[in-house]
Amino acid sequence: MEQISCILNGYYKNASVGIDAIEAILPKVKNEDLSKELHKQMDYYKEQKANLNKQMQKNNITPESQGTMAKICTDMTIAVHSIGGMDTHEIAKLMTEGTNMGIIEMVQTMNENKDVPENIKRQGKEMIRREEAYIERLKPYL
Repeated sequence: MEQISCILNGYYKNASVGIDAIEAILPKVKNEDLSKELHKQMDYYKEQKANLNKQMQKNNITPESQGTMAKICTDMTIAVHSIGGMDTHEIAKLMTEGTNMGIIEMVQTMNENKDVPENIKRQGKEMIRREEAYIERLKPYL
């Protein structure tokens, strides 16, 4: 059960960090198409977070927040990069880098917790597939 808790919390953290990052960057986005893409991705993260919350409740697992320091780091990174303004390319690069970090963290979590049911492994693989597709959709803005 501990591995299931760890991996579901890893998935939950990915969605939470994604939401926070997009919410922090959206006010700086001037490109309407990129803004739509970010909103679409944020909706996906919110859906995943809600589904994971329900899944965790069924398994008597308490979702762990990403932590205040992690949120401050995300906000500070965006603030530092936006000094003097950010163009579409810089925003897409920052979001791509953050998404790639999220993929790495999810893969590491999955590799460290191999003894979980197949459906939870498939869930993680699908989330990673969606993250990779998101990166592909961001590439035209780089």
